[in-house]
Amino acid sequence: MKVIAWNVVLTVIILLGALAGHEAYLRYTIGPMQEGTLYEYTLKSKRYKLMKANAHTRSFRADVRTNDLGFRDVRPSIAPKAPGEFRIIVIGDSITFGPGLEYDELYTTQLEAALRRSHPEVRVINLSVEGYNIIQYEAVLEEVGLGLQPDLVLVGMFPVNDFEMGDYDNHRRLAAGEHVKLPWYYSLYVYRAYLHRIPDLAGKALARVLPAREVEGPDRGWQENTAALAKIAAIAHERNLPLGVLLLPHTKGFETQRKIYFAPVTAFCQAEQLNCFDLLADFQRLGLRDGGMVLNAIDPHPNTQYNRLVAAELVPYVSAMLPAAATPPTPEPAPVKAPQPSVRPAPRIRASL
Repeated sequence: MKVIAWNVVLTVIILLGALAGHEAYLRYTIGPMQEGTLYEYTLKSKRYKLMKANAHTRSFRADVRTNDLGFRDVRPSIAPKAPGEFRIIVIGDSITFGPGLEYDELYTTQLEAALRRSHPEVRVINLSVEGYNIIQYEAVLEEVGLGLQPDLVLVGMFPVNDFEMGDYDNHRRLAAGEHVKLPWYYSLYVYRAYLHRIPDLAGKALARVLPAREVEGPDRGWQENTAALAKIAAIAHERNLPLGVLLLPHTKGFETQRKIYFAPVTAFCQAEQLNCFDLLADFQRLGLRDGGMVLNAIDPHPNTQYNRLVAAELVPYVSAMLPAAATPPTPEPAPVKAPQPSVRPAPRIRASL
C-alpha cells in the first residue's frame, strides 16, 4: 500500500514539475501577453470599455500604441480630412485590433497600402477594440466614427462571439466599479495551450449523457446585437454612406463555424439586404489549413498570414464600393487608321530637357 502511495506521489511530483518546466518554456519563447495598462472603464460611454489615449503597451512583444482618440495607430492623432480624401473606417473587435501583431501587419494597414497603389486618395482608419460586440460597434460609430467624416464604413464582424453579452456585461460592471474576478488558471500558459481542452471535452461528454436544456425565452445576445447591426445600417443609409460587413472567421474549426455561426448571420444579412462578405467561404475555397494561422501556442488570434490573406481578399470587394471618380478610367482603344503609303518619316529633333 505504501509503495502505491509513494508511486502516486512521485507521479504527481513529476507531472507538476513537467508542467512547471513547460510553463517556463512557453513564457520564455512567447513573451508576456500584456505589458502595461491599455484599458479603462467608464459609464460616460455606451462602450463602457475604452482604450487609453496616447498609450504605449506591448502584446506578445508587439508594439501597441494609441492615438489621442484612444484607438490603435502609429500616429499621435488622426489628421483632418484632406480635400479629395476617401476615408474608410473599420470597426471591429480583437480580430481587427490584432493582439500580438505590429501595426503594419494588421489587415486594415495592408488593405490601405494595397488600395493606395491605384487609389492614392484612400485612407483606412482602424477603430477596433478587443472584446467588443456589435452593440459597442454601434457606439463607436456614433461617438467617434461619424465625426471622422467617413466615406465608407466597414464592420469587421466576428460571428463566433459578436452576438454574446458576457464580456459586454462585465465591461458595464467594471465601469460601475464592481469587481469581476476571472479564474486564476486563465493566466497559466499551459492551461491556455493544452489544459483548457479538459473542461471542453468534459462538457461535450456530459452533453451526450445529459438531456439538452431547453432555452427559455428569446436569445438576448442575438436580439440586441442584430438590432445594433440594423441600427448601423440605418445610420449609414441616412447619411448615404456605403456599408460593408466583413464576416471574419476564427482560425480554428472552419466547418463548425459554417454550421453554427455563419449560417444564421448570412441569413440575417440576406433578410436585411446587407452587403456582407463571407471570408470563411474564401478561406475554404483557398484550401487553407484549419488551425494553421494561429498567433502562437496559447492564443488562437490570427497571425500575419491570416491578415495578409484578408487584406488581399478585401481589395476587390472594397474597390467595388469606391466612387467612379476614384477608379482610374479604362483607356479607350486607339482609332484604327486607314493604311497610308509607305513614306520614310523625317528624323525628329529631340528637345533638350
